[in-house]
Amino acid sequence: RWGTDRLVRTLLSVLREFRAANPGSARVGVADLSREHGGPFGRNFGGLGHSSHQNGLDVDILYPRRDRMELHPWTPRLIDRPLAQDLVDRFVEAGATHVFTGPRLGLRGPSGVVVALVNHDDHLHVRIP
Repeated sequence: RWGTDRLVRTLLSVLREFRAANPGSARVGVADLSREHGGPFGRNFGGLGHSSHQNGLDVDILYPRRDRMELHPWTPRLIDRPLAQDLVDRFVEAGATHVFTGPRLGLRGPSGVVVALVNHDDHLHVRIP
């Protein structure tokens, strides 16, 4: 997978700060970046809906789980919402232009930046300019 230098630096910085502030939490999973040099996202690369990842500016982040397992949170009840809100806040502070969150999670942030969007109850979608 691939991302712009700024995306990768921002991602690593936010996750490092998140880990330092929440030392008992599990590591945060990075789900999707981009294919190197863009390219189509066919079925074996996440399928439809991932075309925005072709620019190297977007990343999908798995929400922290309440049980601290380093696994995909298959249902919203597994998500540690205070830790998820902390991640959202940190990405906004780091300059994210878009943070898509799940509509069933109640995560908040600046209007137009943090947006509840269907199919995001199991991960954050973050865009760094």
